[in-house]
Amino acid sequence: MNKAEYNLPGTITGPDAMEISILIGAMADKRAMIAETKSGPRLNALQQDLRTLQQRLAVLFGATRGWALSRSDFTAAVLARRGLFDGRGYYAEPWPWDLVDHPFYYRKDRMASAVAAHLYGTFNAAKRQDIAAFAELKGLRATWPEDFPSWWLPGRTTLVVYTPLTRPAQ
Repeated sequence: MNKAEYNLPGTITGPDAMEISILIGAMADKRAMIAETKSGPRLNALQQDLRTLQQRLAVLFGATRGWALSRSDFTAAVLARRGLFDGRGYYAEPWPWDLVDHPFYYRKDRMASAVAAHLYGTFNAAKRQDIAAFAELKGLRATWPEDFPSWWLPGRTTLVVYTPLTRPAQ
């Protein structure tokens, strides 16, 4: 199992590098088994196993940045101000699905800290500019981590992380 086999970005570094590589490999194995499975109960079990692997990778990603995986989602406005929630108002603006697909939400000290999205498609300079412009318009920064793979569909999705533009008050 190597980086090229799973089309992973950059070099996975840190103390969890081996675990991350093993989990990515296990995801590829589960997806192959899912493709070959016809049985409902077996298919459900494999899909649950895949979700568990994705969840573990999401937790590891957050831990590398000092974030905890959130049990609830939040809007771009909440993230930009590092808030707790938007009051669940009727006028809360949802994330655009083409810029925030398969999101995982992160908090630090209960405050919104980041959203990790897994996007399909080619990421040329124009697409990256569109994403960065959207982020800036919302008071956010978009980054493409090189030290961690997309854990939604490794090799077919690209990890984009949205964080607030401003640093937290010290």
